[in-house]
Amino acid sequence: MKLTLTPVQSRALAIALLLAVLAAIAVAIYVPWKQAHRHYDTAIEDQLDRTSRYQRIAGQRQSIEANIALIKQRDARRHYLKASAPALAAAEVQQMAQTIVEANELKVESTQITLHKDDGPRRRVAVNFQLRGQMPAVQKALYELETALPYLYVDNLVIRSGVPRVFRPAPGTEPDILVQFDLYAFALIPKPVSPKP
Repeated sequence: MKLTLTPVQSRALAIALLLAVLAAIAVAIYVPWKQAHRHYDTAIEDQLDRTSRYQRIAGQRQSIEANIALIKQRDARRHYLKASAPALAAAEVQQMAQTIVEANELKVESTQITLHKDDGPRRRVAVNFQLRGQMPAVQKALYELETALPYLYVDNLVIRSGVPRVFRPAPGTEPDILVQFDLYAFALIPKPVSPKP
């Protein structure tokens, strides 16, 4: 069966086909263009956001440089031991502790240097102390140790009474206690000097 169209119908069909083809071409162009536009809008927003963040960071440069200069003036090395060799650094810790312990009239029962630990550019040097004395003097000595320069740190603190349970001290006298702790500090490890060619 052959379909025959009148001239008006053929023109209408041709116009409809032309409009359909034009619509398909418009959609084929518009959709990728819109997606690309959305992609570039997002990229532009992201770049603007990054730029504003970088400008805020750059605006803080003077403040940060001033803080760095202030920190350099404070000389951070004063918080570290002078000696970097493990034996000398341990002797320095012992010397500092001995001065504070004697000033507070405590008795040193024993001291023992423990193994040092290297952590990057720092070396942790520790000495184990066992002291005997009265509680107020021990409190004062521990406070002075932890507030000294270079920084000293008290760790593994054990306090024991040296008197039996039934012991009753005379009024106004304080019994001695036994105190054991690790005292450590940090030393800077010198950078190795590379040989000149």
